[in-house]
This record gives sequence, C-alpha cells and structure tokens, in this order.
Amino acid sequence: MEKLLRIFIVDDDPILLDVLGAALEDDFEREFFTSGEACLARIAECRPDIIILDLTLPGISGFEVCQRLKDDWETQDIPILFVSASDDIDTRLLCYEAGGEDFITKPFDPAELLRKVKVAARILGQKHALHEQAGYAQRTAMSAMVSMGELGVVLQFLSKSFACGTREELGAALLEAVRQYELNSAVQLRMDDQALSMSENGIDLPLEVSVLNHVRHSGRIFQFKTRCVFNYGHVTLLVNNMPLDDPDRCGRIRDNVALLAEGADARMRAIEAAELARHRRASIEAALPRVQTTLEAVQANYRRNSLELTQVMIEFQEALSKSFFTLGLTEAQEESMTALASTYMQRMVASQDASLQTIGQLQELAFSLEQVLRR
Repeated sequence: MEKLLRIFIVDDDPILLDVLGAALEDDFEREFFTSGEACLARIAECRPDIIILDLTLPGISGFEVCQRLKDDWETQDIPILFVSASDDIDTRLLCYEAGGEDFITKPFDPAELLRKVKVAARILGQKHALHEQAGYAQRTAMSAMVSMGELGVVLQFLSKSFACGTREELGAALLEAVRQYELNSAVQLRMDDQALSMSENGIDLPLEVSVLNHVRHSGRIFQFKTRCVFNYGHVTLLVNNMPLDDPDRCGRIRDNVALLAEGADARMRAIEAAELARHRRASIEAALPRVQTTLEAVQANYRRNSLELTQVMIEFQEALSKSFFTLGLTEAQEESMTALASTYMQRMVASQDASLQTIGQLQELAFSLEQVLRR
C-alpha cells in the first residue's frame, strides 16, 4: 500500500480546520495546528510533505512561519499553500515573496482545494525525482572521476613501459602501478624459459617463486579469497589484498589490473623480440670476420689453382704438339685434336671465371652486411 503524504494544516479557526481536514481526509495524512509556534515545534520533530498555512495567525503570522521555513536548508523545499480571506494583489505578492507555492481564497471550494493540494503533491514528487536524478548524476560523475583516475594509472604505466628495456625495469614499473591502487603484489616475468619473480620484498624469493610457479597455470584471471591472479602470456601477477569489502572498487581494480598485466605482457614480447634481434646481430657480427677470412683464403687458393691450371694447360699443349711427330697423324687429324683440346681448355677457363665471379658476389654480400650493422 502506497504511503500517504503528510499535510500540516495551520489555522486558528476550528471550523475551518474541520472543513480543510474533511476535504483532504481520503488522500492525505493530516495534522492540525492553531498557531505558527505549534506548527514549527512539530516540524522540528517530524517534517511534513505539504503545509496549508493561514496568513493571519495569533502570535507568529503565516508570513513569518513561511519565511523561517524557507530560510532553513532542511525545510526550504516543503511546499506551502497560503489560505486567506484577502484576495488583493498586495497580499498575493507578499505570499509569493515569502516563498509560498500557491494561494487559496476564503471561502474556498473543497474540490478546488483538493485539486491545488494534489498539484502541489505532484510538484513535490517531481522535485524528489529531480533530486534523486541529481544525486544519481553526482554519484555517477564521482564514480566516473574515480574510474578515470584509476584508468590513469594504467595509461601512465603503459607510457612508462615503452622506456623499459629489461625485465627488471618492467617488473618494477608494474609493481609501482599496482601499488598506486593501495595493493600488495608479486609478479613473475618469463622469457626464453627463464623466469624473474619480483615483489616489494625482493627478487626471486623461494616461497614467492613457488607460489607464482603454481598459480601461473590457474587460468587467465583466478581469485581465491583476497588474492587474485592475472595470467597473460609472459606475465603472472598476484595481488594479495583485493578490497572485497567494496565490490564496485574491487570490480574496477580487477579490470584495471588485468589491463596492466596485459600491457606488461605486450611489452615483454617486445623486449623478447629486441633481445632476439640483438642476439642475431651479435651472431652476425661475430661471423662476419670469419666469413671475410674464409673468402680471402678461397680467393688466394683460387689464384694459386688458376696459376697451376694455366701451367698444366701450357704443358699439355706442348706435350700434345710433340706427340704429333710420333703418332703419324694427318694434318687434318692434328688440327682436329688441337681444336678439341682448345675447346676443353676454354671451358676450364670459363669455369674458373664463374668461380671468381661467385667469390666476388660473396664479398659484396659480406660488405653489405657489415654496412647494415654499422647503421
């Protein structure tokens, strides 16, 4: 059952109080007062929703009662409907200046009175709704500001992480970011089957290492009591003191710390790629001198073999020419043998030239690699 609005009716005429009360009996909870002092004393104990107030009261007038209520922050929103036998413009202006919401002229029609009171009740309901909306908007704005501040920790960490070139630097930055949420944590960073475990207590402490090694296989996000584990690829982050007493903050922190762990994992992948590139560069730099030495040895060996082969071909031509005197060949046969020998010797020279060209190409390649590494 919907609760009825409470109305205070203030008038020094008992008959009028009865008439007013009867008109509102079915729709409102009523209390009656014959003086402004009595009304104010009751308001200090129980605040009404609406007040119907006579202008001419013994002692404190209706104007003064209204002004006191409107000057008080606790009661200034209570709608006040003035009742008076005077219907001139000056009286209405005084009621308006005092802060009244409406004016009812005596004698009045009970139906008109009820209609005006219901209008005041509807306006009161709208005010309450606006206050609730304003309060909700304020809470939402405060929550958004808090969330932005908490998200700022994530953005700040992501910015700092770009300058981290080692696991130690990244781990320290991640612990510091989590610490800004007033949380205690430990982190394990893995690369090339090697793990680095860090916390505020130190590096690679045996108990923390064993715990992190155990929880790294517990799923992406896993919570047990006040502890929460975040596993992202190369990173395991263990938070020891999640604020379970504040579910909203706990949920926001879980989301933001997950972003921190994911960002740390992305940076770890970049550090791993940079380490791999450095190792490959170092390997190439170490291999280049050996390649140069090998090419120089191959080139020297080629020159020596070329000289030996040239000498062999000269001796072969001389031996072939001398053999013609003893073989009894015709001139045509001698020319054919000479041409055949010349063809094969030219092929041997061409093969030597191709080998020399290949050696030159390898030397150019080695020189290009050396220039790349110097950049």
